[in-house]
Amino acid sequence: MLDGAVLTEAQEQLARAVLEVVLLVGLPPYNIEAAADGEEAGVGLAPVPGLRHALRVLWRQDATAALHLSAELVHAQQAAMHQALRTILSAHRFWVEDGPAGEAPVVLGRTRPGVT
Repeated sequence: MLDGAVLTEAQEQLARAVLEVVLLVGLPPYNIEAAADGEEAGVGLAPVPGLRHALRVLWRQDATAALHLSAELVHAQQAAMHQALRTILSAHRFWVEDGPAGEAPVVLGRTRPGVT
């Protein structure tokens, strides 16, 4: 969880399922202890204000590596990773809220209503 957020029970269950997929595809989860050492690359989860069952899935780039890149390239990489996360989560049949390409996806549930 990012920023020590408190989750509802439904969000905790969803977080476990999302983390399982993140690990399955080989992406590192965000690690608060590594972030303290300046190595903060990984997938983080955050609650969505007003949506007690949803989670935002964010890619956290390594801040040290980003120092050596242009702002445009950092933004492009961030957008590409968010799009990749959206695609991965959708492929694993999570209900992902429609949103602009490159924006951190919001996961609303394990499956879209009406899909088995």
